[in-house]
Order: sequence, then C-alpha cells, then structure tokens
Amino acid sequence: MKVAADGPAATFRDPHTSGYTRVVMKITSRCFVVLLLLLLMPGLSLHGGEHGSLRLGLMPAVNSIPLLVAQSEGFFTVEGVSVELEMFRDQLYRETSLQTGRIDGSVSDLVNAVNAWYNGFPVQVASRTDGLFALLTSARSGIESIDAWPTRGRVQLGALQDSVIFYEAYRMLGEHGIGPERLDLVPTFQIPQRMEMLLQGQLQAAMLPEPVAFLAASQGAHVILDTRMLESTATVMLFTPDAMRSKAQAIRAFFRAYNRAVDAVNASPDSFRDVIVADGEFPPPVRDTMVIPVFEHARVPTEAEFDHLVDWMRNSGMISRRPAYRDIVDPRYLPD
Repeated sequence: MKVAADGPAATFRDPHTSGYTRVVMKITSRCFVVLLLLLLMPGLSLHGGEHGSLRLGLMPAVNSIPLLVAQSEGFFTVEGVSVELEMFRDQLYRETSLQTGRIDGSVSDLVNAVNAWYNGFPVQVASRTDGLFALLTSARSGIESIDAWPTRGRVQLGALQDSVIFYEAYRMLGEHGIGPERLDLVPTFQIPQRMEMLLQGQLQAAMLPEPVAFLAASQGAHVILDTRMLESTATVMLFTPDAMRSKAQAIRAFFRAYNRAVDAVNASPDSFRDVIVADGEFPPPVRDTMVIPVFEHARVPTEAEFDHLVDWMRNSGMISRRPAYRDIVDPRYLPD
C-alpha cells in the first residue's frame, strides 16, 4: 500500500471492508463524538433531564395533585428534571422505600419526619404541601354539627394516635374547646376500613383524608369540620439527606415545576379531575365529590408551627427529646 509523498493525501480502500461496514463505522464514530460532547456539556445528566432525575413517592391524597399535574402537563420536562412518580398504598412500605434509598423523596407529613429523626433516620422537609382532612360523624351518631357534639361522655373517633390525621383532629376540636379527654380513640389503620365502619355506624366519628372524606359525605356521613378552617396542615414534601446533597439542582427544578402546577390547578381545577383520578389511582367515584383545595406555592412550615407539633408529640409520649427546627426543615431548595 503506497501513500503519495507530495500533494493531497492519497485515498485508499480496504478491499475487505464492505460499503455497509463503512457506513456503520461512520455512524458509530459520529455517535461517539455526540456522546463525548454531551459528557462535556456542563450541568447535563445522562440519567434524566438537564438537572438530573428524581424518584418520588405519593399516596392517593389531594396533596399529591400538584405532582400529578406537573407530570401530565410536562412541567418537569420544561424545568429540566426527569421525575418518576411511584404510588404507594401502604405508608410503612413508603417509609421503608425512603430508608433504603429506593425513592429520593415523598409527599408525607411532619409527624413522620419528626419520628424518622427520633428513630435515627433523619429526613429533610423541603416544603409544606396542602393536605385536606375532615372530621365526619356517622348518620346514626346523632351528631350533625360541631354544636351538637356531646358535652358529656366520650365520642368514638376512628384515627391513629401517632398520626398527622389525629394531630389535625386535635387542632380543629381544640378550637371548639373539645380536648382529647372527650374522645375514645379507635385505632383503624386502613382508611377504606375506617370509612366503612363510619358508614355502618360502627364508629361515631372518624378522621378521613380527602378524596375519601367527601365521598363518605355523599353516602350519608356528616362533615363536622375540615382543615380548611386552619391556616395550614402539617403535610410536607420531604427528601432523603443523600438526595438533598447529590440532587440539589433536580430538587430546585422540581419545585419550580410544582409551582407551575399549582398555578394551573388553581386557574382551572375541574379540568384536571380526570387526570387526577387516573394518575393518582383514586377510586373513580371520587371524581365528582372530590374537593380540590386552593394550593399555595412551595414554602416551608414556620418555626411556630413546627414547635406546636413537636410539643404535641412530646406531650402525647411519642418522643422524649425534641429536634431543633433546622434539624428537619431546610428552606434552601425553594425557588427564589
């Protein structure tokens, strides 16, 4: 094989290389160059959007709505983050998934966050969310309004003592001068079971999350109080410490998309009912009964709100030492 000594380099062809092989080699070479350029581009992740990826856990409750809408409307893509949403039916499985790193974060609540810290697995609350809970009474209870709440004796209440839902009952009833000593707590872990017991008159009262709360009301239960009477609920968006360290830009992009979804839902809540029911795995009957709250942009709980909840947990015997606000709440990931 000879190459010309002068002038342009001589071209040659290997007789053992077919035209098809040369095309494949050319395409492969170009793909390699493109891949190299992608690797060199600042801030670009090959594992998701421009700012990386997140895997987040949800429960079938209304505070998951902004995430469902952000996904369906493409707001995560617009903000450059790839988000995988995983629906959980079991709260314990969701918490286990957080602890093992299967998910980066979750829609949860401040009671769970404080309990996690207390048990040696600190998680970080990056934002409050807008949950909705209601206190309902059975049609057979004779209690059709808060004014009809018995002044003597105890009322059976279906709820879990060490839960955010009982904390919200404590707050709402407290504003009407009704303390926990006037409640006979009936622990019922499964929400569908609690609702069924209420409708059958096996419970005088129950705390239920929306969307099942107003579904129960459509079937004869009485809504006595709901958390729209409060300034906020103790529901939050939390992340693992590892995600907060290694996926900061993805979390910030997530919250920008979250705020876009909040604006979209507030502007036209009814237009998202089908998406919410389908993607949120809500029972189809709640489509028309579901109360979609007015959502707020991502923001953290205040120190006063945090202290009130921690005091309640200590007084209830759930924890024997208290965390500092900064141990759990981190506002640095919210949009400017």
